[in-house]
Amino acid sequence: MNEKENFDKNEKYSLSKRERVYYSLANLPHTILAGIFTLTFVDYFWNTFVLNQLLFITAQIIYVAVNALNDFYLGRVSDKTDYKRWGSRRLIYIKWGGVLWAIVFFSLWFPWSYTNQIIIFIHYLVSVIAFDMLLTLVILVWIALMPELTEDPDERNQMSLNNQYFLIIGALPVLISFVVFQMGMTVFHIYTGVCAIICAICYYLVASNLEEKPELYESQVEVGLLEALKELSSSKSFITVTIFRAFRQINISLGLSFIFAYIFIFGVDEITASLLYYLLTTVVALLGFFLYKKLSRTYEMRSLMVWGMIVHAILNVVAFFVILPREFEILVWFFLLISFVVQGYVLFDFPILSLVIDEDEVEHNTRREGLILGVNAFFNKIGESIGPIIGTSILLLFTFQQNAETQGDLAIVGIKFLLLIVQSIFIAIGAISLYYFPLYGEKLQNLRAELSKMHKEKADAFRAKI
Repeated sequence: MNEKENFDKNEKYSLSKRERVYYSLANLPHTILAGIFTLTFVDYFWNTFVLNQLLFITAQIIYVAVNALNDFYLGRVSDKTDYKRWGSRRLIYIKWGGVLWAIVFFSLWFPWSYTNQIIIFIHYLVSVIAFDMLLTLVILVWIALMPELTEDPDERNQMSLNNQYFLIIGALPVLISFVVFQMGMTVFHIYTGVCAIICAICYYLVASNLEEKPELYESQVEVGLLEALKELSSSKSFITVTIFRAFRQINISLGLSFIFAYIFIFGVDEITASLLYYLLTTVVALLGFFLYKKLSRTYEMRSLMVWGMIVHAILNVVAFFVILPREFEILVWFFLLISFVVQGYVLFDFPILSLVIDEDEVEHNTRREGLILGVNAFFNKIGESIGPIIGTSILLLFTFQQNAETQGDLAIVGIKFLLLIVQSIFIAIGAISLYYFPLYGEKLQNLRAELSKMHKEKADAFRAKI
């Protein structure tokens, strides 16, 4: 082992510090690309260009039908990639798919029409489908790498925490984009162009500095969507995690995408709101991640996530009634501060999904990350598409006026209802689902032991062939 490897290597973990950092670096461009898109696309198409609600819902329905299927098949494409021919099974998609994703991200902000509703509708539909197809191709491959690189839950938690560090860095350009968007499209085009270049470089660096484990790769049997759904429906682990992630995806789409509406109850100007929100998503959120990481040494992920979500849902309901009178709206920042600490349980999102993949490998003696992630993404995409429909419909139900500088009292109540009550319902559903997640206690310990033994045997067999 050379000097650099000796410095990088942590005896506690199987990966070097350098490898863990490069893996997590991918979360930086993901945060920037997905964050700016999520923050802006509803505001851009629905609010600014006043896309007709019926056309908006139609686009979302087509989007969920197309992309739910795309996510299933694209999520598995790397499983079927010839490692010997292309030199990798995962990293090739991160390296070149990430570059293509950045290019598409930059191109979609150029309007096809300012007034023609049909052209705006087509532009919106093409944009969300193309953007999400490439997101799926890159992100699901990246997620699949974690359980391949290490089977140690603690190391996975550490990598997940590292992901949050890069999320914090990426959150700044995302929130700056909210202010830049208000400055006009020319400035916004320049800004998104710079972001796209940075993201493309990051993905290239990640893929160039990680190594896969070909000893874990085996021939994959082609399975159709219906057969995959039937097969995974018998996995309690998969079902409970998928329900949690699908409803969390709805809440994610009800978060950043509707900042243009929430700004009416924040009680401060746009620049101040962006700065405060950045502090919440960085410093405050990081405190939550540290808290849950420390607690994970004593308590299992499942328990921490369930209790965290229960507290989160209750907190939101209390906040709704407290800030219902307009004179108390400024207190929303106090409740958001507590909320970002409490929801540090999202630190365990990828690690708990990795356990589902581990269990499947032990049961079938082969790694099927693509199959599991593809089916999981199928349901996530449904949640992601439903979110904007729910959000815009609730706003209109409460008489929200599109592209207006002020809103009536009923619309303000609707904004608070969307931010706090609606999201609490979905948080509660996720908590109930994870309560029945079976991989904890003795069963989890046995799974870890069997997986470690299996990987050692596969590694020995692979080396014997060389």
